[in-house]
Amino acid sequence: MNLRLSTKEARRLAAVQGLTGLDKGTMLRDFIEDGLRKRVLELYREGSITAQREAESLGVPLREFLGLLEKNGIAVNFDKNLVREYMAKHHR
Repeated sequence: MNLRLSTKEARRLAAVQGLTGLDKGTMLRDFIEDGLRKRVLELYREGSITAQREAESLGVPLREFLGLLEKNGIAVNFDKNLVREYMAKHHR
């Protein structure tokens, strides 16, 4: 995958890189992960998608996603059937 940055974006990236000491690849992967997480949390907040689907899209267990919601002050909309199904699968 190739990524083209404007001169301004490249300067901003270099400035942050200088502050963190991370290599560009690591820093860009972190930015992408942070951006994906932010977008997924916003979709959940809007009610566009379920917690299970969000967790799957981020590649994390539902429990970890629920913790992420809590950490970001987002109310959890529990679906009783989903909770029952999850408990049946993961707590045998």
